[in-house]
Amino acid sequence: MATNDRFGSAGSGQKTTTAESLSSTASSALSSAGDQISDVAGQAQVVAQEQLDKLSASIRKNPIQSAGIAAGIGFMLALLARK
Repeated sequence: MATNDRFGSAGSGQKTTTAESLSSTASSALSSAGDQISDVAGQAQVVAQEQLDKLSASIRKNPIQSAGIAAGIGFMLALLARK
């Protein structure tokens, strides 16, 4: 029986080391993925701000045309909402 206890404890120690290794690997992979997601979100925010700035400049340059487009879009949305 002492032999089985010895093998059992050796096996569980190896399982713990493997589990710790897998946990460490998963943790670093999640950290890396989080960093990449953060970078992509930052880039998307920069692009969105640039597009908003371009839209603002376009509206200031052609206010009457912009108001007409906005009214047309509102009219189309109202028609779709009625159905």
